[in-house]
Amino acid sequence: MRSILERFTSRKFLMALIAAIVAGLKAYYQDIPEEAVNTILTACLGYVAAESVVDAVAQLAKWAAAKKEESGN
Repeated sequence: MRSILERFTSRKFLMALIAAIVAGLKAYYQDIPEEAVNTILTACLGYVAAESVVDAVAQLAKWAAAKKEESGN
């Protein structure tokens, strides 16, 4: 189990936090260009999605290896 500090300093969490801050800033400051906000949000959330896929594939590979070892014994 990861500690709470490790979770709050993870890159995925920080990217999601940046996306939320930018979206919140756009709500309060209408002068921020919509295209800039969309670009930042797309980049941040795209990174989070890609890293999530990588994590899911790694967990699936670990699970498959454990099942293979378990059935091999």
